[in-house]
Amino acid sequence: MQNLKNLVLALHNDEDGATATEYIVLLVLIAVLVIGIISLFGSQIDDLFKNASDEVDQIDISHQTTTYQN
Repeated sequence: MQNLKNLVLALHNDEDGATATEYIVLLVLIAVLVIGIISLFGSQIDDLFKNASDEVDQIDISHQTTTYQN
């Protein structure tokens, strides 16, 4: 935990441009956020797509006639 605190303080005190370490920290934070969102809402989104797919499958297109000419 102390190492993380030291890293945050070092990043905060660095007045140069963003370094690779800072970009890695941001990338890790974004990845954790995305994984959390997928964990929370993944099943709900999956259900939405399954319901939409079921509705599309239920559409009766047999009443439409298509004439193909050779």
